[in-house]
Amino acid sequence: MLSFQAAVRKAVSDYNRYRSPEAAATLVEIGENQLTVDFGGAFCLGCGVGDYFEGFIYELKRYAKVKMTVSSFEQIEPLKFRVKFSYSLLRG
Repeated sequence: MLSFQAAVRKAVSDYNRYRSPEAAATLVEIGENQLTVDFGGAFCLGCGVGDYFEGFIYELKRYAKVKMTVSSFEQIEPLKFRVKFSYSLLRG
């Protein structure tokens, strides 16, 4: 089983492999119960950018037993968003 930090890095790598250049994730910070990731790219704005953030959660769940939700996001540049995820690791 991967450590949570390793699982996050693997999820970022896989996310970018399958979604870039339309969307790309960059890890900003791993906190005790919060994860911050920047998302940038051309996005499919008609789909809603929130779908890209939710997609990262599903990617991470492939590598870690975690309960995670988007707690906040803000547009920090044109076509770039900073997303804060709240998480708790699950046992087992």
